[in-house]
Amino acid sequence: MWIKSLFALALTAFAVPAAQAQTAVEFPTSTVRLFVPFAAGGPTDVVARILGEMLSARWGGKPVVIENRPGAGTIVATAAVAKAPPDGHTMLVATNSLLINPAIAQALPYDTAKDFQPVSMVATQPVALIATKSFAPNTVPEVVAAAKASRVPLNYTSPGPRGVGHLAGELLKQSAGIDMVHINYNGSAPALIDVIAGRVPLMFDIWHSAKRYVDSGELKLIAGASGERFADQPQVPTMAETYPGFQVMAFNAMVTPSGLPAPVLEKLSADIRAVVNSDAFKDRVKHLGINAYGNTPAELSAWMKGEIARWQEVAKAANLKAN
Repeated sequence: MWIKSLFALALTAFAVPAAQAQTAVEFPTSTVRLFVPFAAGGPTDVVARILGEMLSARWGGKPVVIENRPGAGTIVATAAVAKAPPDGHTMLVATNSLLINPAIAQALPYDTAKDFQPVSMVATQPVALIATKSFAPNTVPEVVAAAKASRVPLNYTSPGPRGVGHLAGELLKQSAGIDMVHINYNGSAPALIDVIAGRVPLMFDIWHSAKRYVDSGELKLIAGASGERFADQPQVPTMAETYPGFQVMAFNAMVTPSGLPAPVLEKLSADIRAVVNSDAFKDRVKHLGINAYGNTPAELSAWMKGEIARWQEVAKAANLKAN
């Protein structure tokens, strides 16, 4: 009996240092690169730079470099990260395009489901359905009624074709059984100009981008698309209050090439979560109108798989394709 006790004690003594060794992973060991799929200066770039600065401080001054790789609807940056070594030193600041592109692209130089390891969510931004002030409907049911009564499809726009705003409009079309036509613009600013001028009546946009024009009375808010009523517009219902389950939001999340060793993934995710869940990070990004929070790789992975499947269904029903 005493031999068994000594053996058990020896195993316990061995297990403690092993567990400690696994949590004491040395990372990073070199420069960490965060690939941003847009030009410098936009919201995703700003979030990445703040995150990089705070991660560098957490890592004792190890350099974190932002690499802006715009092009091909985020495919350029995404493909570059997919080909990087799976050691955690190269990450993509992912956006909705990572989940939408597989649904609409005829061919991609990577496999979204297989080539990337989700690490942590970083931030989300609410999406809103807004309208020119001369547009008669003021609620989602009124918009739907107007669309059904119209002899021609309603026009709507978004910051760009095949983006989250465009797909939100397709989701509304399919949920309500109405016909709308997406008017393409290259960016939120030119689209907003034409909505304000009344040349296009409706737009799905990031709420932070449109809010100033709603506050000034140049546009009106029809509904929030992100599941919960906006804190600064609590009287305005959400899309989900008319169509349960309707939830669309913009996001930034960190992903790396697949094959990252589990101990490195655990440390990397824990460090990112510690930063983005901190009051310091939230204070620095609140001017962007985002909700900053981190989650585990398993949680992010499950959410991403669900979103990819959802947008595939929406895109297929809308016959959306891109070369």
